Amino acid sequence: MKETIYYNGSIQSNKQKLGRVRDISSLALGVGCGILALESLVGFGFYIVGTTLTNLLFIWICCGSEPSKFFVSPKRELLLEGVVENVPGFVMMWCLVYAIVS
Repeated sequence: MKETIYYNGSIQSNKQKLGRVRDISSLALGVGCGILALESLVGFGFYIVGTTLTNLLFIWICCGSEPSKFFVSPKRELLLEGVVENVPGFVMMWCLVYAIVS
């Protein structure tokens, strides 16, 4: 089996790009929840579904459906990391827009 060699600079750059996409998408999802006036678990469900779709689109568009070429452990880095980190921004925008719309 052939071992893949990763360049640390490229891996960090890829993680930064993914982080920016996640930051923007979490804020946009918060705005969406606020505009739709979603409450409680329905809003968090909207966030989970939206984040999952964002991650899948990132894999498809940016990674060409081959995330193992761009990330050391793609399942962990693409699907798990960042979901919890972006919840505060999501909730902030959700509450702000919900208060403005209501």
